[in-house]
Amino acid sequence: MSFAYVSIDLETTGLSEDECDIIEFSAVLDDLSVQDPIESLSVFHTYFIKERYVGEPYALSMHSELFRRIASREKPYTYMTATKFGYSFKKFLVKNGYEEKHDQVVITVAGKNFAAFDLQFLKRKTDILKHVNIRHKIIDPAILLLNENDEVLPGTSECKVRIGMSDHVAHTATEDALDVVKMIRFALGDKMKAK
Repeated sequence: MSFAYVSIDLETTGLSEDECDIIEFSAVLDDLSVQDPIESLSVFHTYFIKERYVGEPYALSMHSELFRRIASREKPYTYMTATKFGYSFKKFLVKNGYEEKHDQVVITVAGKNFAAFDLQFLKRKTDILKHVNIRHKIIDPAILLLNENDEVLPGTSECKVRIGMSDHVAHTATEDALDVVKMIRFALGDKMKAK
């Protein structure tokens, strides 16, 4: 397998990984092949189920549709507990060409603010690290879309505008993970065409 990465996004019930919960996880596999349309990339998606969720009012209200889906177990979506998640995600990766060594799969992750936010939730709230070894070097598309006038790294909305998209952030895991793929492919466009 040539260089590949996994774009990961979470939706949570708030900002505190100690007090809040993960409600949605999505991962999009990309090998930077310019021939593969984004719509054809493999996606792993699940909603996390538990008896009670703890969160912050803003995040809880923002995700009312996700909670409605979780409450009704609407099909065709997948639902699982955080303790069953890591093994299922590893199986998905192996099925899509990743090698398993010593009961783990090693991946490079891309995500907007993944290292500081998403990874901290995954470490504290799931069993992912038993099954998936996440490399320390994380791809954050903000660094790829930085310009000389920036005083800080651009946020997701600004990154989307810089690649010609609407500034709307969906706050749904799959759509946001796909947006990261679009940002990376845009930023690396000329390099990918030269492959």
